[in-house]
This record gives sequence, structure tokens and C-alpha cells, in this order.
Amino acid sequence: MVGTPIPSSVGSNASKSGGRLLSLDAFRGLTILAMVLVNNPGKWGGDYQYWPLEHAAWHGWTPTDLIFPFFLFIVGTSLAYSLRKYTNPPLAPPYEGGETRVDPAVYWRIGRRTAILILLGWAPFLIIQISSLLRGEGFDLSHLRIYGVLVRIALVYFSAALIVLMVPLRGQIAIAATILLGYWALLAFLPNPHDYQSNLSNKGNIVVAFDRATVGAWKMYRGDPPTDPEGFLSTFPAIVNALLGYWTGLFIQRSGATYRTVAIMAACGLALAVIGQSWHFAFPINKKIWTSSFVLLTSGLAMVVLAGCLMKFDIWGWRRIARPYEIVGINAIFVFVGSGLMAILLSRIQIGQESAHEWLFHTCFASWITDPKLASLSMALATVAFWWFVCWVMSRFGWAIRV
Repeated sequence: MVGTPIPSSVGSNASKSGGRLLSLDAFRGLTILAMVLVNNPGKWGGDYQYWPLEHAAWHGWTPTDLIFPFFLFIVGTSLAYSLRKYTNPPLAPPYEGGETRVDPAVYWRIGRRTAILILLGWAPFLIIQISSLLRGEGFDLSHLRIYGVLVRIALVYFSAALIVLMVPLRGQIAIAATILLGYWALLAFLPNPHDYQSNLSNKGNIVVAFDRATVGAWKMYRGDPPTDPEGFLSTFPAIVNALLGYWTGLFIQRSGATYRTVAIMAACGLALAVIGQSWHFAFPINKKIWTSSFVLLTSGLAMVVLAGCLMKFDIWGWRRIARPYEIVGINAIFVFVGSGLMAILLSRIQIGQESAHEWLFHTCFASWITDPKLASLSMALATVAFWWFVCWVMSRFGWAIRV
């Protein structure tokens, strides 16, 4: 919704009081801008993209593979702050113990937000089908992709929120460990208990087999078949990214924005990343099936980045540097959805024999930038600049669109 004028950011006191954390908004904004960057090249393909801006083909990781799990980590960290406002009495820190009575209204809010995120994820396809219906071409849902980025965000948010509201801290840790180890066992033994390597392949893993059996190939991601990178089963380990983010938020609330907090977060984050990278040799890091090693690596690195943001923005007070990212962070879902809709629109509008996207790329960038990778990156950066400018205009009017 469009809110009242955006309040000024708060510093270290917010970390203990439950108010907005500047470093968290800035980290969220930086992550969304990175999403826009990698999702909007001038042209796709190895000849037009630098390797850090591409996903790993299968096992392994690139900087681009960190972006989505970073956002899910941020979703969890945000829960540590947002859920405090909807409990009566407020959530007791896990270090103090005690029962917590949750205001029933919070469950309605969680369900409503989850439903909105899912509908936003389906919105581009539904808009296309509605336009086809208005042109008399029919309304066909047979190719609606059930899962996707926003649907995964919705399911992870819903699951993590219920877990932290209904399960004490030790139970949350047990659930997270069970998910990570259970998911490893699931992928190791299914569908072929005698062929571990095949079970971890693009075509032979249980994630793609389950999605094909439940929703069908036509309702799965078709950009890089056959495994859907946001498949149903791989959503479960993604929940742990959010739980690790939530525990980090609780720790910041308890300890405050101090150098000690930063040091502990950085040390724990590095330890998680090392464990995840080491686990790679037994259970390969893989974004498309969201392996448990990938969860630990990405959550650890996200913790390190958040620690750096906490030090720079909440302790050192670098508010002017944080502000360009903060204004995007408070409109994160709006920017993600808007940039996706704009990309679809540009791909469907024809200018001569080209789409509007192709025309813009060839006319405004490739016509004078001879390096195809640099030309493609330039168009992506222009897209980032456009959406940052939209957020800047919104901030000047005090507007914020949140789900």
C-alpha cells in the first residue's frame, strides 16, 4: 500500500527497540538492485554476459547465485522486527524463555501477505491471458507456471513466520537441522537409491520428478529445463535461509548495533560459509535444487554482508551512502514486480521487425558500444538507474509501496 511519508532512519537504538534498521533496508535495496541488474541484460547468453552475472550451469556458484538467497535471509531478519508489533505481549527474546501469546490478527496478516505475493507472482501471466481474452483469443491457464521467485518468497515467508511464532528457539534449530539433513538424504536416495550422482543430476533429481508428477512439465519453468529452480521440494531448505536470517535479527535486537555484534556476526557468517563450501565435496552447492550446502554458504555470506552494513550504516552513521539503497529497500517488492512487468511489456511491443527491448538494445547501446558484453551490461545498468530514479521520485513525495 502507499503509506504516509517515509520516516527517517533510526540507528543503533532501533536494533533493541524493534524499530526499522537502516542497515537492513539498505541491504534489501542493494539486493533488489542486484536482482534487477542480472534479470535485465541487453541480451542473454555467454556472448553477451560476464560470468559473474550468470547463474552456474549446475553445481557450483557465481555471485549471481547469491542474490535470491540473500533476499530470503533478509525476509527472515525482517521477521524478527515485524513480528514484535503483532504480539501481545511482545515476543520474548529466546534467551529469556517464557510463553508468548500471539495476537490472532498476526495470522491473518501473514496469510494475506502470502496470498498477495503469490498473486503478484502469477500476475504477469494472468495479465497476458486477460489481454488475450479481450482480443477474443481465449483464456488459457494450461501454461501458468505454478512456482516462481515470488511464490517461493511467499511460501518461505509463510513457513518461517509460523515456525517462529509457534515453535521455541530450540525447536526452530531442530527443524532447521532436520530440513537440511533430511533434504540431503532425500536427494541422495531418491529416485534411485543406488545412484547418488544421477540423483543429483539435472534430469534425474527428485525435485524435477516431483514437480512433473504434481504440476506437470507445462506449468514448470521452461527457461532452463528440466529442473525448475523454484520447485516445490527445494523450497524447504530455502526456509532455513529465512530462519538463519531471523536468528540474526534476534541477535541484533538483543546485542544492539555494536562492534561486538558485528564481530560475532562476521565470525559466525564466515564459519557457516566455510562449512557450506566444505560440504560441497559431499553434497554439491547447487542453486537450482537449493542444496543444504548452498543454504549454509549463502546464509553465511549474507550474515557477513549484513554485519558490514550494520557497522557502516548503524554504527558509523553513513546515512547518506545508505540512503540510495534504503529508498529501494523499502519498495523492494514493487521494484521487483515492476521491473518484471516492464521487461515483459518491452518484449511484446514490436518496433519494425524487433521487440522494443531488442530495438532499445541495438539502437541505444550496441550501436556505439562495440563490446557485446559491455553493451548488454550497459542496458542492464540503465534499467537499474531507471528503477532507482522511480524510487527516488517516490521518496521525494514520501511514498512507499509495501505488500
